[in-house]
Amino acid sequence: MEFEKFVETVKETIKDYLPDEYKNASVDVYPHEKLNESYLGMTVRTESQVSSPTLNLNMFYEQMQDVQMEMEDIMERMAEVVQITPMDIDMGILTDYEKAKENLFIRVSDADRNQEMLSKVPHTRVENLAITYHIFANSGADGIASAIVNNEMMKLFGVSKDQLHQDALENSPKVFPVKIESMDKMMENMMRNDMRAAGIKEEDIDQMLEEMYQNMAVPLTIVTNEQMLDGAAVLFYPGQMDQIGEALKGDYYILPSSTHEMLVLPDNGEMTSRELKHMVMEVNNSEVRPEEKLADEVYHYDTKDRIFEKASAFEDRQKAKGKEQTMPDKKDANMSQPVHKPKHKANDMSL
Repeated sequence: MEFEKFVETVKETIKDYLPDEYKNASVDVYPHEKLNESYLGMTVRTESQVSSPTLNLNMFYEQMQDVQMEMEDIMERMAEVVQITPMDIDMGILTDYEKAKENLFIRVSDADRNQEMLSKVPHTRVENLAITYHIFANSGADGIASAIVNNEMMKLFGVSKDQLHQDALENSPKVFPVKIESMDKMMENMMRNDMRAAGIKEEDIDQMLEEMYQNMAVPLTIVTNEQMLDGAAVLFYPGQMDQIGEALKGDYYILPSSTHEMLVLPDNGEMTSRELKHMVMEVNNSEVRPEEKLADEVYHYDTKDRIFEKASAFEDRQKAKGKEQTMPDKKDANMSQPVHKPKHKANDMSL
C-alpha cells in the first residue's frame, strides 16, 4: 500500500475503531514539524476536548511495512493512542510571559539540519549548533509536554530575542537540573546492578569492574540533565563550561553524543580532533537514532580564553599563534599580525 492510500484509509476509518463518543469527532491531517524531525500528523478531537494526541502517520506506516503488521492491528494501535488522556496544561503559559518565563528552558540541535524549522523560531547559533527556547508545560507517565517558542509567540510576549535568551538560560537549570557523571561511574552502576541481579558475588563483581577500568583508554565524562532528556543543552547553561574546565583542570574536547548528552574528555594530547571526529561519526551512523542525532563534529573549550569552538578551529588558532611567536620581534611585524578574538564566549552567546 502506498503512503497516500494509507493516509486516506486511516482518515476514513479511524472512527470505526473508537467509542461512540468519537462519532462526531473532527479528524485533521497536517504536516507536523519538530527539531530534527518532520512528519504527517493526525488528530482526532471531540467537541469537548481542548487538545488531543498527535499521531505520527509516517511512523505507523513504517511499522506496517517493516514489521509487516496487518492494517487492522495498526488501526487498533492508533485508536489506543487517540484515547490517551492529554496532560493537564495551563494554557496561560503560552500567552502570558510572566508565567512562561518561569517555565523556559533551552534545547540544542544541528542548525544545518533544521534550517526550515529555525526560520520560524527565535534561536541563537553557536558554531553549527542552534539554541532554541521552549516552555515546559507538564510531565507524566507518557512523557514531557512542552512547546517551542516561535516568532509569533515571542511577538505576543512582547520581549526581544536577547531577553528570551537570557531568561531561558537562567531558568533552564531549575526546569532540567544538571547531571554530570563520569562514564566509568555510570557504567559501573549499571553493570553492578545487572551482575547483582544475576546473582554474582560482590567480590567477583569488584574484580570484574577493576579489570574493566584497566582496559578503558579514554576518561569520558557525561554532561546531561537529571531527566537525561535533551540534556546536551546543559553545556550551554550559564558558567557550565568553566565549571567543567575547573573539574578537569584544563581544556577539554566536547563530543556531541546525541541531543540527550554531551561527552567531554581532557585535552591531554593523547587523541587528535580528527580521531575523535571519526569516532563521533561512526557512533552517529551506527548507534544514534536520526531524530536524536546532534552533529558529526567535535568541539573544544579553551579555558584560558573561554572560547567554545570547533576543535579544528582551535587547532588552527594554535598553529597561528605558533607562527606569530616565531616572527621577528619588530614593531612593524607585530603591527601586521591579526588579532584573534574569541568566537563564542561561554557566558555570552547572544549574536
